[in-house]
Amino acid sequence: MQLATGAVRQITGASQRQLTYWDATGLLKPSAKDTGHRRYTFPDVVAAKTIIVLRQKGCSLQQIRKAVEHLRKRYPHDAGPDVLASLTLLTDGKTVYMLTDAQQVMDVVSKQTVWWIVNVGKLILEARQAMQTLPLEWVEPVTVRHVAYRLRVTHDADEGGYMVQCVELPGAIEQGETPDEAIENGRVAIDSVLAFLAKRDGAHRTRRMKRSA
Repeated sequence: MQLATGAVRQITGASQRQLTYWDATGLLKPSAKDTGHRRYTFPDVVAAKTIIVLRQKGCSLQQIRKAVEHLRKRYPHDAGPDVLASLTLLTDGKTVYMLTDAQQVMDVVSKQTVWWIVNVGKLILEARQAMQTLPLEWVEPVTVRHVAYRLRVTHDADEGGYMVQCVELPGAIEQGETPDEAIENGRVAIDSVLAFLAKRDGAHRTRRMKRSA
């Protein structure tokens, strides 16, 4: 499953600025980019939630980077609820552990050092539940002709497919069978509306010039 940034923001609580910064710095790059758009996988969502928790605990960027790299390499794709319930990520900034047993956690944290502990299993379960209740509408930022616009993406649960409408240019409406297709069609629609407006404004200026001549 591929998720757009709007859906990821709703699931994780991360802001658009945070996702963009994490991508630019390599802290969390979207795994799915097959269509040229920024698309996230479910492990990306779990990593994003982990970053937020570690930031709230006061971890440095270097510590978080190591923890996220460790998590991405050892993400339990097929883990069941029993395993997830005890799945814990620990880091002291130098070493990172992914533990699946409560006794392992106690053995590690009993050492004389400071540990940051994240219940990854809980984050995974929360993310899964959030995905099941995702709203059928979100706003996707796009850039056309070097100008930022917003596309309101709506999923038709009955008929299937997606419709997009530009917030700034309501006349730019399109649809597609997938979010990526709808968003790309939305870009084209925005460009078409801009071209029409430019042509119309040019015609108005020409008529005004003729009347004033």
